[in-house]
Amino acid sequence: MVIDLFIPLFEQILPKMKLYFNFVFLFLITFAAMAQNSKDPTVGLTAVANAATPSITLKWSKDTTATYYAIYKKTKEANAWDSISMVAKSNNTYVDLAVISGKTYEYMVIKRTTKIGAVSYVLAGINSTLPIYRGKMILLLDKNYAIPLAAELMQLESDLRGDGWVVIRHDVIRTDAVIKVKQLVLNDFNSDKQNVKAVYILGHVPVPYSGGFDLANWYPPDGHPDHVGAWPSDLYYGSMEESIWTDNLFTDISGSRVENHNVPGDGKFDIPYLYPDTVTLQVGRVDLFNMPAFSPNDTFLIKQYLKKAHAFKMGINVGDKKGYISDNFGYMSGEAFASSGWRSITPMFGDSVFNLAGNTFFSTLKTKSSQFVYGCGGGSYSSCGGIGTSDNFATDSLLYNFGMLFGSYFGDWDVQNNFLRAPLASKGWALSNSWSGRPYNFYHQMALGENLGYCILRSQNNYLTYTYNIYPKSVYISLMGDPSLRMNPVLPVSNVVLSRSTDKLKVTVQWTKSNDPSVTSYAIYRSPSKTAPFVLSGTVSSSVYTYTDNGPYNNLNYYMVKAMKPETTFSGIYMNTSIGIMDTISAINPLGIVAAKSIAFSIFPNPAQNILHLASEFKTATKLIVQIYDLNGKLLLSQPWTQSAEELQINISKLVNGVYFIKVSNDQEVIHTEKLIKL
Repeated sequence: MVIDLFIPLFEQILPKMKLYFNFVFLFLITFAAMAQNSKDPTVGLTAVANAATPSITLKWSKDTTATYYAIYKKTKEANAWDSISMVAKSNNTYVDLAVISGKTYEYMVIKRTTKIGAVSYVLAGINSTLPIYRGKMILLLDKNYAIPLAAELMQLESDLRGDGWVVIRHDVIRTDAVIKVKQLVLNDFNSDKQNVKAVYILGHVPVPYSGGFDLANWYPPDGHPDHVGAWPSDLYYGSMEESIWTDNLFTDISGSRVENHNVPGDGKFDIPYLYPDTVTLQVGRVDLFNMPAFSPNDTFLIKQYLKKAHAFKMGINVGDKKGYISDNFGYMSGEAFASSGWRSITPMFGDSVFNLAGNTFFSTLKTKSSQFVYGCGGGSYSSCGGIGTSDNFATDSLLYNFGMLFGSYFGDWDVQNNFLRAPLASKGWALSNSWSGRPYNFYHQMALGENLGYCILRSQNNYLTYTYNIYPKSVYISLMGDPSLRMNPVLPVSNVVLSRSTDKLKVTVQWTKSNDPSVTSYAIYRSPSKTAPFVLSGTVSSSVYTYTDNGPYNNLNYYMVKAMKPETTFSGIYMNTSIGIMDTISAINPLGIVAAKSIAFSIFPNPAQNILHLASEFKTATKLIVQIYDLNGKLLLSQPWTQSAEELQINISKLVNGVYFIKVSNDQEVIHTEKLIKL
């Protein structure tokens, strides 16, 4: 039996806020009447994977008032659920034997009682594997940061590449029209629809606004009559259906913020909500512009964020495997905003999810670390009742990585010192945030290795798949943070060194082992270019730190080494991988195998001592310039290169030991950049 949760009548509801709210309110009262707190509408669902059987055991919190539990199952990407069992009220476990090791399944458990109902979800699997190639990620970069943050941006692109992404970068101007920026995304997507998967907005890239929120039809989502009009809507950059983004229907200039005013032809769109599965690409934004509570400026704040995101990916400043929830709203007539925190965080940490009393959010998280938190309360643009203010984030360093915060006004995040963006600007460990409560956001998939961008995409497209209260599919559902981030980072290898045999037919890869004691193996990958996916070349056990590739590509080879370990969570077991550490070298394949179609370069050895060699995959008459910069962007060496030459040699003996960046350019653009280590 296939069901669509919760009642197909939703499909027939007119887009009138008053009618919609009345229906949902009555449904929630029926489904969860008499509940006492925001945890009551959830089940407390976790999963245990058994590789020997194989089987997946679902577990949930016991409730003596339950009449029965309904168990549903689906494939990861499906929207409809299959009913698989009804469990008696005395049980709080269910064993699913219809599973295959290596595959992933999603479960829903609904608790029925005479007075109260609840629902939770878990993405579970046995030895599930993460993808080697995640697809192409479009990096929309605020052009103001291109030069001052060159080193951090190079590190970011390397980290994204090391996690399976191919980066397409566009440097954009803050004053550009949003439709101009969107056209860049559309061009990339239309040229490769199969592989373009995500958009990372870094900096004050033009902010799309959309929404016909008014007092007659779609009431403002936070319930305030002065907050009508259009709200920020980054999912515009992830929606490839241009016809729905009209700008000729809605007129309202009564909101207190001029930015929310919306009239035909002003560049702000009309729609307040989307049809199901309208958003195609994952979208995340790190925008720390106009945050004067944090000093000294947005360039510094972006640099600080990039550094702490890199540190997290390297396994530094990772919170404990526990969660905290600060609920200052309570049950709220059935909406139970913080239930989205309980549903998402319990599958990550089981019973290690703790309820914080009011006004203890900052005092607790300054000393106790966590990977995921949720907080809600009465809000303003820069504060949340029972939680704190943006000024608190500016002065305190909180020890958590991912979060959701919900309250009035700060869901409209494109405002000075906005509370939703404040955690990212802080000195603390916070890397992400989203406004979860109307509607709920879902992050339970992260417990089995999924990234932030995947979770927000599923939340944006949610309609009859997961539970919600009001405002499903709303255009303002946005992610503040790097969309590639995953939980449970594995400590990577270091000092990857490549060497080749005398005849250049073999490449030996060596590295320094990961410091993670749970690592069981190392995987070695190769790629023929900066823009081609990596493929697995081979694996070795955790006690081996060298690998010889007998079949490298002809000419250029990119090699990457990843540490691997089985990660056991409260959602099952998956094979977790570190960020890949890379280097390049040229070689010879007797069959002439080379997969790259664009100009690419090999810079070796790296690390280098005295002489640096540059080789190109193609030999043309193109005139290039090779430049070496220090970490502060100071030019130290410059040398011309006509590419028809077999190889370029650069004497770097006068450089002091350290890290540099090498740039290859033609008359029009930079065509290759790479980190260089001088020993």
